[in-house]
Amino acid sequence: MPKKIGLEIGTKKTKIVVGNYRRGDFHIDAYKIIDTVDGVFSIDGEIDIIKMELPIKEALDEMKIKSGHLYVSINNERVIIRTRDLPRVSRKEMLDIVHFEADSFLPYAIDEFYLDYKVLNEVEQISGDSKKETLFNVMIIAAPKDLVKQYIQLADLLKHPIKLVSVYTEAINRYVNQYTLNENKNQLFVDIGASYTNMIMYQGKDYFANIKADIGITGIQDRLVENHGYTYQDVLLKLFGSKELEFGFSDNPKDKLSAYKATLSRENNDDSNKLHSLQQKLEKIKRLKNSMNAPESDFEQNRNVEYDAAVREISRMIEFFKSRKYGTFVDRIVVLGGGTQLRNFVEYLEDATDIETVLIKNQFECVDDVDFNLMMPSIGVCIGGRS
Repeated sequence: MPKKIGLEIGTKKTKIVVGNYRRGDFHIDAYKIIDTVDGVFSIDGEIDIIKMELPIKEALDEMKIKSGHLYVSINNERVIIRTRDLPRVSRKEMLDIVHFEADSFLPYAIDEFYLDYKVLNEVEQISGDSKKETLFNVMIIAAPKDLVKQYIQLADLLKHPIKLVSVYTEAINRYVNQYTLNENKNQLFVDIGASYTNMIMYQGKDYFANIKADIGITGIQDRLVENHGYTYQDVLLKLFGSKELEFGFSDNPKDKLSAYKATLSRENNDDSNKLHSLQQKLEKIKRLKNSMNAPESDFEQNRNVEYDAAVREISRMIEFFKSRKYGTFVDRIVVLGGGTQLRNFVEYLEDATDIETVLIKNQFECVDDVDFNLMMPSIGVCIGGRS
């Protein structure tokens, strides 16, 4: 059976997972998280997926993958998803209805999109004459053809045929249906990425809605630097702890200070460069000494201002769910993606919303917990159905 190669090309990171079904369960054989090449997603909205050909080839070579089928998850704001309650009809008739519905909400010609749909569940509706009618709750997915064609072209260059192209929401839906949803709990899944925050709400095991907000980790970092005068090094240190720093600091300030001092003995430049480098190092040591003696409250207050922006978007989704479901409450918020590495964010979100907030549970022993939080779409797109 050909291996499944799950692929998600994100704004900052590209996630690749290789595995297959054995004894009814999906097993991961290997995975890689690599940097997304600059210019794949440009500021003006242009996309050049082909730039990822060489890095993906190298990653697959390192994993010793010679053949397999590509399962692609697309997370892009140009993909449009809507849910509709539609009549219970045959697949052919449903396709006609989906085309009619999509034509009413797409921003330009329907011929420019690939359309697909997924029946989520059955719903009962009372008609005007008080008769009950059972309908299908349907997720309609419209992906721009030019975007999908780039992935098809990339697959040709990689020499791994595409078996499935899925959107982010459907990839997450596959995963949480398999491992995470609970009949008795209403759960909101919050994925904070580099540029956007994706939120998907479920009532028990039934999909409710998804919202994409323009709040991301890069923006939080940039605003802390630009608005509050911190250096990027300081922000990485205080926002993520040791995970994002090249020196691999522990969370103990004395260890961080010792590590900075140790780098002073490793200078091999000429005298002028040494002096300049020494001045920079001493400035860093001075800042770290100050951080050891001063309370963290100033940074935390500024950081929390940025966290509040994310909390407002999440709260908006919670209120939207409650209003549409007549006061039904959210029982749990599940955080995934890069936001899991934001220091104290989970605790802050729980305090702000008064809702139990947890990290997504890693179901794969062979995958590091930090990596797993970034990989759910590339895993989810492989789940369900067999090659």
